Amino acid sequence: MTLLDRHFGARVLSALLKTILALVMLFILIDLITTRINQIVGNDVPWSVVAAYYTVAIPELLSKYQIGALSMLVSALLVFGDAAQNGEVTAALAGGISLGRLARAPILVAMGLAVVMFLVQDTIGVAANRQMEDFNTRYFSLKAQTERSGISWTGLNDKWTCHITKFNRIALTGEDVFIHSRGQGPLEQIDARRIFWDPATRQWMIEDGLWSVMAPESEWSSTENRITQQPAPFAEPPEELFAFDEPPDTKTAAKLWADIRRGERYRMSVNAPWTDFYAKFSQPALCFIMIWLAIPFAMRVRRGGLAVGFGVSVAIGLAYLIVFQVSMGLGHVDRLPPFVAAWFADAVFLALGAALFRRTAS
Repeated sequence: MTLLDRHFGARVLSALLKTILALVMLFILIDLITTRINQIVGNDVPWSVVAAYYTVAIPELLSKYQIGALSMLVSALLVFGDAAQNGEVTAALAGGISLGRLARAPILVAMGLAVVMFLVQDTIGVAANRQMEDFNTRYFSLKAQTERSGISWTGLNDKWTCHITKFNRIALTGEDVFIHSRGQGPLEQIDARRIFWDPATRQWMIEDGLWSVMAPESEWSSTENRITQQPAPFAEPPEELFAFDEPPDTKTAAKLWADIRRGERYRMSVNAPWTDFYAKFSQPALCFIMIWLAIPFAMRVRRGGLAVGFGVSVAIGLAYLIVFQVSMGLGHVDRLPPFVAAWFADAVFLALGAALFRRTAS
């Protein structure tokens, strides 16, 4: 690494760390004043809990709210804008040093930040997001989730389909149960009044019902057995059946991938989870993409100073978030393939940045 690389790399890295700290503190202050203060007062939340909540929120702020990528954009704009304003860039270009050569170390810093952001998101971030969910449930939102909506599962034990008219996801109990078999062999049907999960035996139990078996070899003769209480004919535990109920931010990429594969086996709709899976990679990649936008814009707003640089950063960041949210929404409703939905915004902004960088360098 040359002296030039160390010079620009150190400046960008220093500005990056300061910007991350400033933006995290600013976001926490805004969220506290506009969102949490009424919940804190209304629910009498201890300030120690508030401090712990915002501490564990930092990984989510860096990744989901793109503070890491925005900080990369701001720091590169400031460093290269200042270098351009002070004549450093002009002197380097006059000396035969290309803009790409000047940007080599900052590009490596951006690439390293993208890798770090993914690792943080997939390790510390997963645990932190689970803690945030716990804080929100215990302190900031005291409403119990007791709705009893219907639910259906297919492909259970590769044979059974279960429909429950009213199901309580907290208590893991349901009423008005209809279970039937599919495939070769006798047709079996179970009508039961109640179903519940027994954590002691780790089985689904059905109560007060009728189990009917219709055998085609006997000209569809039917036999019926009365059910008082007995295990259901499938063994899938709640953590498998309700895997998609957990937010994707509380799962590692490997765990989400495994849940998707399991969901496909149960014939669940998995376009939305696949979109979230690819987004786990596309969101950290934005840190790398932002450097290609920052340097060309820095050359164009060199005389604007901090205010213009920050304003440009916010505008670019908002534009990205709008495009990203729209494409992710289209992916969640099956209007775009999951991979395209997750990477569309990154591809658009990388193409724009590369084009601007090439025009600026020439």
